[in-house]
Amino acid sequence: MVRERVARLVPSAAIGLAPRPATLVNIQTIMWLATPTQRTLAPLTILGQRVEVTLRLDHVDWAFGDGRHDSNSMPGKAYDAMGHPCRSIDCPGYYGHTYRGTGAMTVAATAAWAASFSVAGGHPVRIPATVGGPAATAQLLVREARGVLVPDPSAP
Repeated sequence: MVRERVARLVPSAAIGLAPRPATLVNIQTIMWLATPTQRTLAPLTILGQRVEVTLRLDHVDWAFGDGRHDSNSMPGKAYDAMGHPCRSIDCPGYYGHTYRGTGAMTVAATAAWAASFSVAGGHPVRIPATVGGPAATAQLLVREARGVLVPDPSAP
């Protein structure tokens, strides 16, 4: 009964992308799910008892929109252009995906939570298996850039 209620109450989270709304093939697109790794839900009343639920992020399942998928134990972290900019095609310290083809992509992420509950302030009891949250989606356009040689404008 608790698991069923918790599954309906898990909050949604937004997907963050950098760059957005468009990226390029063959460079890492940074991705994160904007959610804390631990959270406590508002107290519930079940069968007249106060029930408190704590969630801990177990993993995030990603679908990148190009047929590839991944699972990560962390939600990733938001891109910080000032404090931790990415200066290469792969961005150390960030989670992301490298697209190999162009097109409109729908990125999807679903967080799975390890949950526990306590009744009337008692000892926590773990809910078996993980509880999935609602899927988040974001649109991303993947383009290809090509270099073009031009004459030197300062040349005579």
